[in-house]
Amino acid sequence: MNRRALHVALLMGTAVLLAAGLYRLFVLRFASGDIFPPASSRRADPLGSRALHDALARHPRLHVSRNLLPLDRLRPAPGLAVLALGVPPENLGFPGDSPDFNTNLLRLAHGGARVVLGVQHESLALATNAIRQGIRSLANAIQNPSPSQSLATTLGFAITSAATLTNPAPANAAPTNLAVATAGPLPSPIPWPSPWRITLSPTPWTSLYHADDQPVVVERPWGAGSVVLLASDYLLSNEALRRTPQPAFIAALLGPSTHVLFDETHLGLTFEPGMASLIRRYQLGGAALGLALLVALYLWRNFAPFNPPLDPAPAPDVIPGRGSSDAFLALLRRALQPETVVAVCMEHWRAAHGRHPRIPARRVADAQDVLDIEMERPPKDRNPVATYRRIAALLHERKPR
Repeated sequence: MNRRALHVALLMGTAVLLAAGLYRLFVLRFASGDIFPPASSRRADPLGSRALHDALARHPRLHVSRNLLPLDRLRPAPGLAVLALGVPPENLGFPGDSPDFNTNLLRLAHGGARVVLGVQHESLALATNAIRQGIRSLANAIQNPSPSQSLATTLGFAITSAATLTNPAPANAAPTNLAVATAGPLPSPIPWPSPWRITLSPTPWTSLYHADDQPVVVERPWGAGSVVLLASDYLLSNEALRRTPQPAFIAALLGPSTHVLFDETHLGLTFEPGMASLIRRYQLGGAALGLALLVALYLWRNFAPFNPPLDPAPAPDVIPGRGSSDAFLALLRRALQPETVVAVCMEHWRAAHGRHPRIPARRVADAQDVLDIEMERPPKDRNPVATYRRIAALLHERKPR
């Protein structure tokens, strides 16, 4: 293997190792999902809801999906449950970035869907409370009025904060603050480590759970569907499903739904369709591969042509095939005949060297005899090459010992 091939092999090996390292890095980075916002169904740390998404997806009678498209593309239908989790309490009136988010959310509920809005919880395992409190204070200071109608105004509710938790639990222990069911055959009590409470206006709300004599889970009908408010989405988080799972509460929360949709758009996660997604959707992978192969062959043909390159056209004053070497050979062919070439060589040797001091006259005479014998033969029997070699051997200068 030459040096160039070795360098190419080393370069390719380095590129493969670099690609494998980057792939492994991205796999490790996306495994926990902490690059996604809190409460996202793609997040696997305590703040996410991926465990709930994956657990519901294993249920044979449930269809579970994520929504990354604007809500105006969704059609309301009975049996649809839309989960909008991780909404900051100060943004519960306007959970989405789009002005039409509230309108579309209520449109889905009016068409028969069950809309579940959950307030962002504080993790017992992650030290994020102080950071989030600062973010909330900043958000309240710079909050801009929205042109759309607030959900709090339309539905008649408000989010308030309790003074303190009754019995705060340490970070490495299960929560001991409880919420008690107030309506229906619901599991009670359930852990509720959240300071947020719901204040209701005189509207047809039904309080499902109370904590410290204040509502924390409420429900009201809206058209053919319903709207459910959670003062904390803790019980739907990965942390709660690991520490204190409440499957009966989750089943009652979803009700008779057969399609559970985790909305990600209110968290800032959207899907922008591009060429790659269109290729996957319409199964154009084979056509794209063929087009890529055609482009590769076109580039190969231009950079490495199959036919040998043509010689450049000669200048007008140059006769092709008549260089200095060709001219010398043509001159020899015209001046010398094959049967007389050895005699001409001998004649020129005598003229150039004369009587050589180191070559005896006897050997010169023997060389002349060899030439004479060759010249006496018929032209067709002569062997100029062998005769030339014999004469050259006789006239070879021998150095003195």
